[in-house]
Amino acid sequence: MTPGVQRFFEQVADAYTASPLEVLGIVLILLALLGGLVIYAVVWGRREKKHRTELAGQLYEQKSRELKLTQGQHELLKQMARYLRNPTNAYQLLTDEIAFNSSALQLRENDQATAQSIASLRIALGFQSNRSDRAPKSSTQIPAGATVLVARNRYKKPVKAKVLPPDSQSFLIRLVDEGVRVPAGAAVDIYFQNAAGVFTFRSTVLGEDGKTAKLSHSEEIKRYQKRRYYRRKMDLPVHIYPFDSDRPILSRFKDIGGGGASMLNTDGHFKEGDDLELRFTPDDEEIRLTASVMRVSEGGAVLHVNYEHIRDGLRDRIYSAIFRPPRDEQEAMEQNPGRSADPTQGTKTTR
Repeated sequence: MTPGVQRFFEQVADAYTASPLEVLGIVLILLALLGGLVIYAVVWGRREKKHRTELAGQLYEQKSRELKLTQGQHELLKQMARYLRNPTNAYQLLTDEIAFNSSALQLRENDQATAQSIASLRIALGFQSNRSDRAPKSSTQIPAGATVLVARNRYKKPVKAKVLPPDSQSFLIRLVDEGVRVPAGAAVDIYFQNAAGVFTFRSTVLGEDGKTAKLSHSEEIKRYQKRRYYRRKMDLPVHIYPFDSDRPILSRFKDIGGGGASMLNTDGHFKEGDDLELRFTPDDEEIRLTASVMRVSEGGAVLHVNYEHIRDGLRDRIYSAIFRPPRDEQEAMEQNPGRSADPTQGTKTTR
C-alpha cells in the first residue's frame, strides 16, 4: 500500500473515532428518549385507567337507574364488587350472571349477606330465569308452574305444590293436595327436578294464606341425585302385563324413579327388548305405565326398565310415592314420636 493510500484510510478511521465526551452525550440522549417514552407510557396508562374507571362508573349508574335499585341493593353490590378481579367494574354484576353468581357465593361463604337479600337482588337484576338443562343457583330460578315436593320430615307424606311467579321477598307456592297445610315457622325441604337432575334446598315457612304459602328464599341449592330422574330403593308389589297376554305376573320393585325402575324378573319370564305394562298402587289410586326392558342383571333375576311416554302428572305421583315413608318408618315414628330424621337420607341407587 502506498503512503498516500495509507494516509487516506487513517483519515477515514480518525473521522469515525469518538471521544469519551461524545460517547457520553450519545448515551445521555438515548436515556432521555427512553425516559420520555416511559413517562409517556405511565401517564397514558393512568389516563386510560381513569377513563375506564369513569366509563365503568357511568355504565353502572346508567344501568342501576334503569333497574331502579334501592340503596340497600347498591350497598350489597358494593360488597360483592370486592370479589371481582377489578372491583371498579361493579357494572359487571348488573349484566353478567356468571360474575354475579361467583361474587354472591363468596359473599355467602363469608357470611356477609343473607340468602334473602341476594335472592331479592337477583330478581331485581333479572337473573331469576334459568335454563332447564343447568343446575340452578337459587330458589328464584325455579320457573313458575314447576311442581315441587314440600317435605317436613321423612315420616310424613310430602306435599305437592306449584311454584308461583317469583317474588323478591319470598318463594311462593300454591299447595295442590287437598286438606294439607304447611304452618308458619315450619322448617321444610323443597325437592324439584329439571333436565339436569333432582335438587333440594332447605327453607322456612314464613306465612300461609289458604293454599298459598310463603317460604324463605335459598341461595344454597344442592343436587339430590346426578341422574336425570331421581331413583330410590323401594319394596313395592307390581303387576307386570306382557303385551301378548292379559295374565299379569306378580313381582316386586327393587327401586323406582321418575324415568325407570328395577324389579324382580319372576321365573325369568322377560328378556331385554320386551315391552310390558306395569300396574302398581303406591297410594289410593292405581298407576299404569308402559315400559321397555333395557337390560337384565344378576343372572336374569332383575329387570331394568325405562318408561315410555310418561306424563308429568304421573311422574309427580311416582315422586310422591318415592318420598312417602314406608310402613316400617311410620311404625318407628309411632314408637319414637320424638325422633326426627332427614328425608334425604333414604337409600339412593346408581346404575
